[in-house]
Amino acid sequence: MSNTRINNSTEATVEVDAIFGSGTFKNVWAAKYTNGPRKDQRCVAKEFKTGSVFEAHYFDEELNIITRTQTIVDNFSNAGILGAARKILLNTPEVWTYVESGKKALVEPMIENFEKFNSNSGWAPRTGSEWSEAMQALSHFSYHNSNRQFLLCDLQGGVYQDGYILTDPVIMSQAHNCGPADLGPDGLHSFFQRHQCGRFCSRRWVKPAVAGRARIPMREGTTMLANSRNLPTRPSRNPLSRLQE
Repeated sequence: MSNTRINNSTEATVEVDAIFGSGTFKNVWAAKYTNGPRKDQRCVAKEFKTGSVFEAHYFDEELNIITRTQTIVDNFSNAGILGAARKILLNTPEVWTYVESGKKALVEPMIENFEKFNSNSGWAPRTGSEWSEAMQALSHFSYHNSNRQFLLCDLQGGVYQDGYILTDPVIMSQAHNCGPADLGPDGLHSFFQRHQCGRFCSRRWVKPAVAGRARIPMREGTTMLANSRNLPTRPSRNPLSRLQE
């Protein structure tokens, strides 16, 4: 069973008078669906702070992360780790276009009772609550279930009476190719350096070997590192130093 939460609508009116919320990468605007089964229900429109807001392919990376996250959430739910009474749903955004400006945004249903459960640098609230520990277990499970290749983190969303709704996840990878919040092997090391297994983690789940100090500073917000991949130089061209003389 796919534990997804979708728009079930094709139109919405966005409240543009004031920003509803703001994260590391996106500004969020409150909106309301105007047709379909969710008519008159609240939703949000998320716009990237940088990059194109007109070209759909700029949103592909975000949607690919959502697709991979959905697989992890489904596998976690099918494993029955939280029991049958508690569910995890993932908000699945769609790329919609503003009628007047032609700009694009990610639209998804509104989430109530919003809170953050962990970050991609390994921060987590030390409440000791079942709700928090369940989310830390989801992150740990993702690493185990993917054969050490991926880590689902930066978990945030809403806590409801019988479960969770998640949005805007981050996936970190050994290949360091899952977007600007993927901190690569250093991020995986730092996350597990700070991870504390709780009542929902299994002793059988694998963890990376960690030694020494965490390589990424811990913060509650999402951490983004500049791409450090080296491009080849062009020896036949003038160096930048000459342009500064």
